[in-house]
Amino acid sequence: MDGPSYDVLLRPSPGESARPGRAFLTDDALLLTPSRHGRFTRLVGDAVDGLLAGLPESLGLYSPHAVSRTEATHDPETLRVRYADLRALAPVVRPTGFTLSLRVDGREEEIRLRFRSAEERDETVGLARELRARAREAGVEVAVYDPGGRGRLLSLAESE
Repeated sequence: MDGPSYDVLLRPSPGESARPGRAFLTDDALLLTPSRHGRFTRLVGDAVDGLLAGLPESLGLYSPHAVSRTEATHDPETLRVRYADLRALAPVVRPTGFTLSLRVDGREEEIRLRFRSAEERDETVGLARELRARAREAGVEVAVYDPGGRGRLLSLAESE
């Protein structure tokens, strides 16, 4: 029952800067893994990608979010969020883009994911719906909360 992956900017805690990576849905947990590329590689890759009008990324030669599901499973930096530990989520549109904040048992800080694609809204709402459904299967009812700030909470209603 492994699901899709999402290219995201991860911010596991408020004191950390956002890092590119991927979110993977597995049978029992959400895996949040930073890119295998370091800062220097991302800087050079992004510069070359910018100079060549996005051609390397569109051809699959470079991805700032490069990490596979297998790497995510075995990487010690991977943050594993069990669906049964998920308590609340907040899909929000902000002036800077779409974010999904997660409140998890055992963590004081919320986890914030920012999306980077042409389908940001669909990815944000789709991942939030999928997380709620998988948490419900694990016996947990996940609440939707408003994190405040300059943003508007997105509806998770299926009719939209």
